Amino acid sequence: MSKVECQCCKKMMVPKVVTSAPFYISGVPVGGRAPESSVCPFCLSPKWMLTEHQALAAGKANAEFYGIMLLALVNIVAFVRFGELAGGIALAVSVAIVLMRARLMRALRRRMGRKTSKFT
Repeated sequence: MSKVECQCCKKMMVPKVVTSAPFYISGVPVGGRAPESSVCPFCLSPKWMLTEHQALAAGKANAEFYGIMLLALVNIVAFVRFGELAGGIALAVSVAIVLMRARLMRALRRRMGRKTSKFT
C-alpha cells in the first residue's frame, strides 16, 4: 500500500484499518473483523484523507498535465511527419493554447452552460 500524507499531523503514513469486534462464544471469536474505517497510526485521526477540494485540484492538475503532454506529442508528430513549417505552426498553436487555456476553458463552460451540471 502506498504512503499518503495525514491531513491532521502532516506525516507520511499507511492508514491503519479499523475492524469490527467479533462476538465471543465460550472464548471463541465468531464473526467480526470486517473493515469499518481507517485511521492515521500516528494521531489516530479518521480524517486523514484528502478534502474534496484537494482531490478536485489534483484531478485538474492531472488533466492539465496530460493535455500538455498530448500537445507535445502532436508537435513531435508534426515535425517528423510534415516538416519544419507544419511543425512550427503546430508549435505556435500549442504555445497559444497553453498560454490561453484558462480563457479557453471559461469560453467552453460559458458555451456549454446549460448542458453541464452545477458541480463543474
